[in-house]
Amino acid sequence: MQVDRQILVEAEAVCVEAVREAGAVLKTYFRAPLDVEFKEKGQQSPVTEADRRSEAMLREALSKAFPKHGIIGEEQDDVVNAGADYVWFLDPLDGTTNFTAGLPAFAVSMGLCFRGTPVLGVVGVPWEGGEGTIFRAYQGGGAHCNDMAMQIAPSEVPAGTRLMSMPFWALGQYRVGRRSNIRGGNIRANGSIAYELVYAAHGSYQFSVISGARLWDMVAGAVLVQEAGGTILCCNGKARRWSDWETFLKRALAQPFGDDIEALRKLHVYMLVGNPDVVQRQAGMIGLRRPLPGVRAVRKQVHKIKQRIKHHRRAKSPSQTESLPTDAPQPKG
Repeated sequence: MQVDRQILVEAEAVCVEAVREAGAVLKTYFRAPLDVEFKEKGQQSPVTEADRRSEAMLREALSKAFPKHGIIGEEQDDVVNAGADYVWFLDPLDGTTNFTAGLPAFAVSMGLCFRGTPVLGVVGVPWEGGEGTIFRAYQGGGAHCNDMAMQIAPSEVPAGTRLMSMPFWALGQYRVGRRSNIRGGNIRANGSIAYELVYAAHGSYQFSVISGARLWDMVAGAVLVQEAGGTILCCNGKARRWSDWETFLKRALAQPFGDDIEALRKLHVYMLVGNPDVVQRQAGMIGLRRPLPGVRAVRKQVHKIKQRIKHHRRAKSPSQTESLPTDAPQPKG
């Protein structure tokens, strides 16, 4: 069964309107007083009323237009029709930390998968221009920034204008070969995966390293990059070798796409993105490091080693009675 092109055309139109409306709402919250909550310990993964209101708007638009489609969003735990052929991944405000700090580098992302394959992406950057900038693409339809066609950056770019994006902590996550020119590149870190992916599709970034994306962060951007002529390669801790999307899913998921919703929500994707020649060349020189064990794991391993040493010593040391000869005088009471 092939993806229905007419559905993609209709869905793109719905998403463009939904993203534009959600972006307008986000702008009313931007740089206004906000109550910030955190989804993780250590004040990580902030969430605000702006995130929740934006996602509610996106969900409502999709539910009206495509009631049989699946929906998985970042902020709401409830999942709609997750086993459907068409499943949406929504990030209502990618770059919340930037948003709460008043930094204009955030995006609204709507990505659609058909049987696990990303087939449509619409990303809005609300703060650019009067009504914001809309990046849109669907499988076989090309990639567009508003109404202008987009193309990935060429393989040869003057060194003075060659940009790449990568979070600052990525060098701690990857093994980088000496021949890779990453360390000497003009590196930018924007704090929004959706934002970085659309600007890789736009040709602003020749090459991007994406670390630990969730599906709602990257499905839409992946379609934009590929429709603009670019390449994405993926890996993670379970699928450590760089591969295309379909191969990655087979290695990273224990069950078929959509059968285990919790696995989809928790899935982390590490990506190399951009010009195909550059991505393939860098893939041979960049690899995901094996994670260092946590403190508890180290303590557990040390305890096991100590127990083995103690057991070994006991096995080698004879008892006191065994060490005395049979004709030796016995100790007096």
